[in-house]
Amino acid sequence: MSENVLVVTPANQADLPDVLLLMRDLAEFEGYLPDFAVTLDALESLYLQQRVFGILVAKHKDSGSTENGRVAGILVYFFQPFTYDLTPWLIVKELFVSEAFRGQGVGEALMLEARNVCKAQGGSRMKWEVLTQNTAAQAFYKQLGASVEENWRTMSLPLVR
Repeated sequence: MSENVLVVTPANQADLPDVLLLMRDLAEFEGYLPDFAVTLDALESLYLQQRVFGILVAKHKDSGSTENGRVAGILVYFFQPFTYDLTPWLIVKELFVSEAFRGQGVGEALMLEARNVCKAQGGSRMKWEVLTQNTAAQAFYKQLGASVEENWRTMSLPLVR
């Protein structure tokens, strides 16, 4: 009898259409969908060819199947090199789990794999931002052992295109 298992791997080219859909869902959730500009071509170029960032995907797969499985969640990350402790930090840019898969350990599995990726690259810390009103996400991150950095505020400076 086969069993449905959660598998977290780096995204491959076949995953990118699903990744793009989840990125779009995140843009809608966070309220910036009108400004969302990511295309499949850009995603393929920046991720597969230029390797600007990494993407982890979580999929529920039937253990008896060789099929790819549906992407349940994504974690997009990049490394910030050589901060004050001379080790890279893994910066989580996006973590998003499809609504149909929430509460099933997908987000935790993605964060744990990101931690493994960070350690494998000699990293010493993971950092990310979370919307102030997203209290569910904040509780989730605290349950994983994260803490809020109260002394820092995120700043941004829009540039004219």
